[in-house]
Amino acid sequence: MRYSKIPTSLFEKNRNKVFAKLPKYSSAIIFANPQMPRNGDLFFPYRQNSDLFYVTGITQEKSIVILTNYKSENKAILFILNPQPDLEQWEGRKLRIEEAEEISGISEIHYTEEFQDIWEEIANNSDHLYFGQNCNPRLKTDLLLPDKIFGEKLQEKWTNKDVACLSPILTACRIVKEPEEIALIEKASAITREAFIEIAKATRAGIYEYELEAIMTNIFLRNGANGHAFDPIIANGRNACYLHYVKNDQILQNGNLILMDFGSEYANYSSDCTRVFPVNGKFTKRQKEIHSAVCRVFTQIKSAIAPGKTIAELQKQTCRLIQEELLSLGILSKQNIKNKGDKPAYFKYYMHGVSHFIGLDTHDVGEKDEILKPGMVLSCEPGIYTFEEEIGIRLEDTILVTEQGCRDLMETIPMEANDIEELMNS
Repeated sequence: MRYSKIPTSLFEKNRNKVFAKLPKYSSAIIFANPQMPRNGDLFFPYRQNSDLFYVTGITQEKSIVILTNYKSENKAILFILNPQPDLEQWEGRKLRIEEAEEISGISEIHYTEEFQDIWEEIANNSDHLYFGQNCNPRLKTDLLLPDKIFGEKLQEKWTNKDVACLSPILTACRIVKEPEEIALIEKASAITREAFIEIAKATRAGIYEYELEAIMTNIFLRNGANGHAFDPIIANGRNACYLHYVKNDQILQNGNLILMDFGSEYANYSSDCTRVFPVNGKFTKRQKEIHSAVCRVFTQIKSAIAPGKTIAELQKQTCRLIQEELLSLGILSKQNIKNKGDKPAYFKYYMHGVSHFIGLDTHDVGEKDEILKPGMVLSCEPGIYTFEEEIGIRLEDTILVTEQGCRDLMETIPMEANDIEELMNS
């Protein structure tokens, strides 16, 4: 593996949190993500199901884990591929049982050929059956994933048992991070910082957006990251006004700003950062005005992040502050606000949320009305986008909720316009 070994105790703690929320005589099952076909006989690079990784630390494909207490004791049972010589000849070395135990802390491990018989006995003796399923409200897919297929089969076969999705339990466990998880997110954030520093120094007119992406990818991989936590956005000029612009194929133009939304993934944990900087190393007066306005909103919202708040409350505050800044910038008038129509007047220039949870997924588990608690990690990302001026500004950091308020895990990455200019011209 590319990253330093994660303490087995983390996965043991995670399993215990799940067991604490399962009723008696329950059994839950989670499948590894399938390998996704790319084209021909090739697959996309593999990424493990976050839920399975959360309770096992196993990154190998075709793995399965059962969590059961049907015998009045908590037990995890792991299934992995049988490392046959013919398979390894083509795909490389697979996990041995003793290696999987060392990673996961699970003592009962079988090969996948034994899964069906073992599961049948467990299911027969359980009153409650849980299946894993990605229930992220942002996810819309027609793919029939293994967890969903198996869940439907459970509901059809075991009509005399309580069959339910495990997602609410896993969400409640995953949303507050353990110290070991926070350390991994901090590591991902530090790698992200290194990439930004190098990119800011290398930026100049005439090169392509994807050349900056290449620098970023090199630094991520060189530091042991899995790669990108999500498709990076490297958008200069008008491209920055498109929220999920990921083509990254345009030439950097002198006088343009670059919006870069990016983050490394380290040991399957995400970081998320957005910075805006000038191609030529110098903000224009107008660019700096809008950039400074977003900086002010960012600072105020970050200071409001604390236990007891919700993302929904932060969003309301952000919208009010953005509207005030748009008035000050002359982008909106009081008449515009009065004649808002179907949507608030600011929505044309700020149309997304200010925050989402971060963890094993960039858009991690958790809802907007979740009460913030110490150990939760979330983004802070206000923005202003004006197509008319071809300026898109979004500023974002990864924030840890603490007992006292919050801690910015990316505060050492320059954000203020003057600091950006100093870095780029150093």
